[in-house]
Amino acid sequence: MSVDFSKNYFELFELECSFQIDFDKLEKRYLSFQKKFHPDKFVNATDYEKRLSLQVTSYVNEAYETLKNDYLKSMYLLKIKGYEMDNQNSTISDPEFLMQQMQLREESEEILLTEDSKLFKNFLLNIKNLKKNCIEDFERKYNELMFDDAAKKINEMKFYISIENDLKRKK
Repeated sequence: MSVDFSKNYFELFELECSFQIDFDKLEKRYLSFQKKFHPDKFVNATDYEKRLSLQVTSYVNEAYETLKNDYLKSMYLLKIKGYEMDNQNSTISDPEFLMQQMQLREESEEILLTEDSKLFKNFLLNIKNLKKNCIEDFERKYNELMFDDAAKKINEMKFYISIENDLKRKK
């Protein structure tokens, strides 16, 4: 029973280290790991084998969840390139973007108060499109090795994800 923990998540799943990944291959490799290393298969094993099974499945699960999530995958791609983001203390200083965020927050509150499902769906679609544009911009900046600019796109994406999650929770 062995998994090379020194491999990055893309290598683990035998995927190209890129924002665009083969989700079918990711899913197949993930299920293969689960079949081989799931702790339920090691109920009668030694304590060492049980511990190792838990470590492997934890690593595989974390890798899988990271690669499935555009936001986490974006941060991970930068990390592989040696660009560490301080996710907790990252700020955006672009006044235009910050003004847009304030307007979107106000608009979301108004839509929730009106309880108009059509307005809600349209607003949510707008947020998803803004997030999609951020993802596309991130990918372009990342591929051009403009990591500072790519990181800014991740921070912007975080705002859109936050608004989207707030809306889904309150609705």
